[in-house]
Order: sequence, then structure tokens, then C-alpha cells
Amino acid sequence: MKKIPLISVIVFIILSISFIIYQNFSSDSFGSEFVEQIRIADADDTLDNIPENTLINIGKNICISSVDWTDVETSENLIRNELINNEIIVDEKNRIIPILRFQSIYELCPENIPYLEQIFIINE
Repeated sequence: MKKIPLISVIVFIILSISFIIYQNFSSDSFGSEFVEQIRIADADDTLDNIPENTLINIGKNICISSVDWTDVETSENLIRNELINNEIIVDEKNRIIPILRFQSIYELCPENIPYLEQIFIINE
């Protein structure tokens, strides 16, 4: 009689450990969705040669700068400065800047969405 519950407990533990291991290996790493979305949206291949970890750091720094965004122009200038700091030169009309603004906030620091919303409310 005691063998059936013991076997059930062992099977349960093995299945639980297997599930935990599967979840750890199958989950996305921090910033992977951000990198994927930037790569898709970068039609001009501006950031094509930038390593993923550098791109994630750029996104994190954009997030940090969002507290200083007072309007759209300021946000674009701060993003452009971050790109220049990483030796990436972009034209003013390059659409990667607004894409970086949105994707950085939505994918890396959604708690800063109010800063993003604020720059568009002020301009209305």
C-alpha cells in the first residue's frame, strides 16, 4: 500500500523538476524580444552590425533617459546622442529613432510608459 503513494510522489517530483528545467531553457532572455523587434523594423539596416548586447544596452540607456523627455524633439535628441555615444550615426529622418523610443519603453522598461505618453500629450 505504501508503494503507490511513494511512487506517485517520486513521479510528481521528477515531473516538477523536468518542467522547471524546461521553463528555464525555453524562456526568452531579457531583451530578446526587443532585439527581434528592432531588427524587424530596421528597414535601413542602420543597426544591422550592432551586437545584441550592445543593442540592449542602448535600449536600457534610452529607458533611463526617458525621465528627461519633455517633448518629442528632446526624446529624439537624447536617443540620437545615445546612438552617437555608441558610434552609430543616423540621419534626422531615419525612422529607427522613433522605433527605438517605443520599443525600448515597451519591451525593456514598461514602467516608464507614462514618460512616453507625456511627450505626446504635451504636443496635442
